Amino acid sequence: MSWQLYVKAAQSVLDSARIPSSVELISLIKRVNPTCLKLPETDREFGYRIKNRLQNLLLETYGETFHLAPHPCNTDTILIKHNTLPSIDACHADLNALSMKALNTVGSIPSAAASAPTNNDAKGSKSRKRTASGSPKETLRNAELLLEQYEYPQAEELLAAIRITVHGDLPTLIKAARILTEQIGAYQRAIEFLLAQPKHVLKDKVVRELLAMTYYGNGSIAEARALFESGEPGDLEKGSLYAYADISFKDGNLSKAYYLLKMADEKEGFVTAHTSLRKEIEAAMLKEAEPYLQKAEVAFARTDLSQAQSLLQRALSLYPNFKKARELAGEVESRKTGAEVENLWQRFGSSGKGNERLNLLAQLLERDKERGEQIRNLMAEERNRQKKEAVNKHLDTLRGLAAQERWEECYDNLLWLSRQGEETDYHQACAISPYFSVLCHNKGLRRLPDGDAREQWLRLVRLKRQVQQGQAEGCWEVVQDLQQYFHCYPLFKELYDTLFEHESAKARREAEQLLSLMDELDEWEEKSDALTTARKLYAQLQKPLALLPAAERADYKEDAKRVMHRLEPETECEWDPLDYREALVLGNSTKAAQLRKTLPTPLVAQLLDNLDNEVAQMFAISAEAIPITVSPDLVVDLSSECAPCLEKISSTDRHVLLRENEETIVVLHMWRMSATRYRSPNFKDLDVIDFLPDKDVFLLVNTQTNNTVWRATLSEKESRFTAVFDINQHFQYVEGASFEGIYMSCSKENSYYAVIREGSTFRVVKQSIDLVSSVVRTYEAPCESVDAFRLSYQPDRFVAITESYTHVLESNLDPPRGCSRIGASHGLNCLGIDAGKSQIYALGDGVVNVLNTKLRAVKQYLNAATVAHMSISVLAGICPEKDIALLTLNGRSLFYNLKNNKFSQKFSGKRVLSTETPSRWFYTEFDTTNLAVKVKDITDELDNLLEWQVFFTPGGDEAAVIEFVEKLENPDFFSIVQPASPREDTPIHDTNC
Repeated sequence: MSWQLYVKAAQSVLDSARIPSSVELISLIKRVNPTCLKLPETDREFGYRIKNRLQNLLLETYGETFHLAPHPCNTDTILIKHNTLPSIDACHADLNALSMKALNTVGSIPSAAASAPTNNDAKGSKSRKRTASGSPKETLRNAELLLEQYEYPQAEELLAAIRITVHGDLPTLIKAARILTEQIGAYQRAIEFLLAQPKHVLKDKVVRELLAMTYYGNGSIAEARALFESGEPGDLEKGSLYAYADISFKDGNLSKAYYLLKMADEKEGFVTAHTSLRKEIEAAMLKEAEPYLQKAEVAFARTDLSQAQSLLQRALSLYPNFKKARELAGEVESRKTGAEVENLWQRFGSSGKGNERLNLLAQLLERDKERGEQIRNLMAEERNRQKKEAVNKHLDTLRGLAAQERWEECYDNLLWLSRQGEETDYHQACAISPYFSVLCHNKGLRRLPDGDAREQWLRLVRLKRQVQQGQAEGCWEVVQDLQQYFHCYPLFKELYDTLFEHESAKARREAEQLLSLMDELDEWEEKSDALTTARKLYAQLQKPLALLPAAERADYKEDAKRVMHRLEPETECEWDPLDYREALVLGNSTKAAQLRKTLPTPLVAQLLDNLDNEVAQMFAISAEAIPITVSPDLVVDLSSECAPCLEKISSTDRHVLLRENEETIVVLHMWRMSATRYRSPNFKDLDVIDFLPDKDVFLLVNTQTNNTVWRATLSEKESRFTAVFDINQHFQYVEGASFEGIYMSCSKENSYYAVIREGSTFRVVKQSIDLVSSVVRTYEAPCESVDAFRLSYQPDRFVAITESYTHVLESNLDPPRGCSRIGASHGLNCLGIDAGKSQIYALGDGVVNVLNTKLRAVKQYLNAATVAHMSISVLAGICPEKDIALLTLNGRSLFYNLKNNKFSQKFSGKRVLSTETPSRWFYTEFDTTNLAVKVKDITDELDNLLEWQVFFTPGGDEAAVIEFVEKLENPDFFSIVQPASPREDTPIHDTNC
């Protein structure tokens, strides 16, 4: 609240007949005090005048509770201080501005001399001190024994000597004070006893209430009032509320006294004192309220109901239990309601506007209870009439919009009629235009959001009009996309048949052109090149033939095969034995088996056996089992920095691949808890780019050439390379293109997927690697940059993320049906991918969404506020069971809890191996000398191994974000890592690192 508002509140208090409490006055004095405020001089002078008036009112009303403390430097300035509560003051005041009544009423503090003890008192005090030696409880017990013997003076001395310092002795203090007042009647001694306690004890609410009651019992009303007003009435006991009410009653504040009695009635227990207090208060309130009742009766007699109601409200505010006033108020209300009802019926009869009539009926339903059923029927009739008018208006509007071909506005009207109108009205609307017929009961569109459904319908309208204008080019792909929504409607079937006929004619022309090109190959001198070109043309022929009838398609294929047959060289053997070797090297065992079946002579069979041996020797991988031990008692040390013995090169959801040297890879199978060392010279410079974990199959690429790709099976039962090929010999791409990913097919051993970025677009191709490689399927989309990931193994499924779109592709490179348009309309920021469940963990604005293949959320982490300020460049391993992700930053590892937004301490991750999502984390020790591995699963122990902390809380400003980034990137912040200092006695080769 501003200073001006406090000044207005102070003026309102000063002008009111109500007597404010001392707490209210002190609060206003401090708030209007202009001393420390930057105000104009006129406002400052006005503020001081209001402050002086408030201080005069305080001292004139409650002066005996306060005293004036002189200023050490100015004799005209004094400080208004509370007598018994030294911490309470009412600011400094100008002595010349105080009224005579205020100065005469103000109290004083007893001088130090008056309170100094006499010699006899001192001696008695020493005597009491000796007698009262021991704990407060022992002293209280001794005093109670004295009371039983009627030794009241001695008991009083013992009780008055009790001093407590700890909160546990508070019950003893309270009991002692109650004995002094209730059994001995020494109220003044009890007051001195309580005030002598330490300050922290006097701050306790129970002690202050007890002190107030003691003051009240001693007749010190001002002190009791001050203590009661300094607390909350709701914290007081029943007896204290009665005493507080008695003080308020004597102060003339009847409403407050009545309110305190009501609060006392809600408390448990009973009070024997103050038996007549309620009657006295109610009699005084009745006396104040009766004049208003009398005036109200006069106003009621002359039918001035508003005046009577206002006077009765004033009477009831003064005395809420005024029965006669309530009865008259009920009668006034009844008459007013009757008059209002009659007026409302008259207005309803003359009203012609629908909304106004409904509003009047709603008011009548609240007031005219006798005719409620009639009013409800009238409301139903009125609503039906208005609805019919609205439907007719929308139908007329729809006809006009259809005539003007304003299709977007037409859709909005149709949508309103489908939801607000009757079934017959909607059918009538759909019959206005043929374009509207495809919307009638369209279940496919109903599953989409309104905006998406409108867009699909408008695409159909635009497509239909485009075809009507003879512009059918580029329409076939659109009509195929729309088929899922409109396939059962005659309008769409007619459009589909028209475009299919156009596309079939186009496919025939393309097929004829390709066959003509194949016929021209007979004139080539180099028959091998001609045959290769013919095979490529045959592969291109498959796409247009898909649109032709089966018989016609078979004729074209037969003609193409005849051309290729003419181009094949006429030899005793239809194929070169080197083709057999190529099929083996490419991993196409089916092709190799077909070639072997066509052997013409035993001599060639011997040659093929030699080729088998050659390829087997090239693909050979030696395997050696390594002992692995699961050690639950293994001591976990995450704080020591040490170089890893083996370099981790990849992991799956069950494997961890480690490189021992250029020609050796160690594979840990964490599900079987087995370890195997694999050796081959081909492993040099190879890195893993894809895997099929359930088949123990891995795809590796040469990182020096980025061209040669190897496929290998690494398991305890079988270990060998199964294929090798060069990318530039089997994939077609433009100069400057980059491969963002190459993936194996889980169903065909010679099929591969490649994500290729070429300029401002990217392609995903499904390629059959063969003697003559061919493209099976292609998906193309625009991009500036693209990240590609495998989304599942069974079946093959992938996700490609650009800066503005997320593409989910099935094994046939088509997006899944029903994919969320909202989810796909922006590039996801991926935290991790669970390929086993085909789920994406995507970072949002303070939320982590778990998305399925249709990019719809199946789970959300709503408390992950930190992720709004994180960008993930490498996919993290996530444990869905624990809701924890493992991150690595600046050479340090740390865990992040997605549920509670906490980070673990940073630690050294050199000895911690993890599987891919769904992750488990293992602490390992390698003994390279004895070829042994010790493993301990620490996934369930992370809460005990590391401390956790929130780095960033929701709602933080920009400075908090910068601080969070610094915390995250600083390797020494919240870290347990202790870099090991080199020592002379450290062995050169540490076999246990």
